[in-house]
Amino acid sequence: MKKNSILITATLAIMVLFNACRKDMTEINATNPNQFSGSEGRLMITGAELANVLVNGGEAARMAGIFSGYFTGADRQYLSLHQYSYTAGDFDNIWGTLYAEGVAQCRLIKDRAKASNDMVLHSVAAITEANLLLTASGLWGDIPQSEACNNDVAEPKYDNMDDVHTYCIGLLDNAATIVAGSSAHSGAYEGGHDWGQVANTLKARALLRKGDYSGAAAAAANGVEAGKDLISNHSADIPGAWNLFFDFCYWNRGGYMTCENSFLSTLLDSASSAKRHNAKTNEDARFAYYYSSGTADNYSSRDPNYLDGIFASSNGFTMVGYAENQLILAECASRLGDNDKALEHLNNVRSSNASMFADGLYDAYDLSDFGPGKMVEGTSATDALRMEILVEKYASLYGQLETYSDLRRTKNAIGVPLNTGTQMPQRFLFPQSEINSNGNVPKDQLDKFLPLSYFQ
Repeated sequence: MKKNSILITATLAIMVLFNACRKDMTEINATNPNQFSGSEGRLMITGAELANVLVNGGEAARMAGIFSGYFTGADRQYLSLHQYSYTAGDFDNIWGTLYAEGVAQCRLIKDRAKASNDMVLHSVAAITEANLLLTASGLWGDIPQSEACNNDVAEPKYDNMDDVHTYCIGLLDNAATIVAGSSAHSGAYEGGHDWGQVANTLKARALLRKGDYSGAAAAAANGVEAGKDLISNHSADIPGAWNLFFDFCYWNRGGYMTCENSFLSTLLDSASSAKRHNAKTNEDARFAYYYSSGTADNYSSRDPNYLDGIFASSNGFTMVGYAENQLILAECASRLGDNDKALEHLNNVRSSNASMFADGLYDAYDLSDFGPGKMVEGTSATDALRMEILVEKYASLYGQLETYSDLRRTKNAIGVPLNTGTQMPQRFLFPQSEINSNGNVPKDQLDKFLPLSYFQ
């Protein structure tokens, strides 16, 4: 009897084991090993942020920088860009990075973060999405937004520029309070920033484009503070992690783009007749940080400083910063009739410059320094002060994309010389890949010299 009990127990154990194996095999066979499963949102956010860095600090920034007088196209296709000669196909990669690797990922992350009630992650993805879409709208105007990156929509419609900005401002407003004081989920950035402040400066940027000076000033009042810039992280200093300007100008495409005779370099060069030096301003230290010349590693007599300056291999690239925020406040105050407040914010930036460029000179201005026959010339004190604000912003945002929007928004008030012809390009062209596949591309917006709706 005991022997039979042992036999029955063993038989039952084998049956249980067999059934368990059958169940496991069934589950395994029901899963396609070649089918990718979804990643957690927190594992995806760095990729979306890297797309944002690539868009704002890569090819788009170089092209817009040539149009804006920051850089000089010197060889191959960059010589053509310098002459404002470009085609729709030149924008395929930028568009693909922006939407497929950026916006689409941000929307997936938001969905997954919302499902897990991680509203901090949701907000960081929303701020990144807004940054990407505002960048795109500043370059193309009307763009896909409401139907973009939707697998059920083969040909997304194009939303007008104002609707895109309204959507982005909504994202930023909703996110700003949730992530105030936080720098969480910042794998692509150096850290130390405040996501709430970043959101408010991006909102101020959008409202300034719209000409809403009161709204822009209100947003910027809660914007990026000193030491809180959003800066891309290239500290690893290895191929693939380098500053994108260094990677292009020194490592991959040396000599394609220089700064010979660039407008900004003439403003900062004490040897130039166009210099902005005066009794309270000496730009020699900033000039040395921005440009390199006379070394064996140079490709021209004046290169972007990718050796030991702003675009060095391990230097971060400013995405959203204190200087921009203060100069938005300064311009808005000037346009709203408060020159004292405008001067205060301008002097804040000059004080920051004095700290950064220790061998330079950036003494605080007084209102008496501006106007006809004064230290800073202008038809009136107000006009001279406002021009100084715009020029300082142009100099402070060297290499950044928003300058291109500023130049078109102000009708090139600071007088960047044209490279050729009678007008600066007013837009990037819709990519050829989009023209070929999406019948909703606005056929009346294919002229590179047609101003965007906000800048008409």
